[in-house]
Amino acid sequence: MTKQSKRRNLTKLVESRISVEQYQQLVDTLAKSQNPTMSSLIRDILSRKTIVCKTHDETYDLLLDRMQAIQMEIHAIGVNINQVTRYFNSLKDPLRKKSLVKKLEKQLVQTGKKVDHLEMEIKRHFPKW
Repeated sequence: MTKQSKRRNLTKLVESRISVEQYQQLVDTLAKSQNPTMSSLIRDILSRKTIVCKTHDETYDLLLDRMQAIQMEIHAIGVNINQVTRYFNSLKDPLRKKSLVKKLEKQLVQTGKKVDHLEMEIKRHFPKW
């Protein structure tokens, strides 16, 4: 059915007065719903159709920001570990290699803590996982 033929089926005009509060509720519902116009929203309400509304939870935005920050820190530590490893492989002196291994251990411990923190955040916000 085309748009024009749908309009032809809608032959009766219905008018009503509502309070400012009710009108504001309709405007809010329209903004959240998938209905393109106020008329289609009101028709769906009168037809007792299910009105699907979109909501946005900002707490997940904050969680994703924190998770991204932790991921970036882990990435930076990984880049540092790769640089140290490359340098380690170029060295011949065993004493220098030993000191680099100690630095790598500290970096790995730091990475472990960041991964644990990330896992804790995920479990806190998604307990079923």
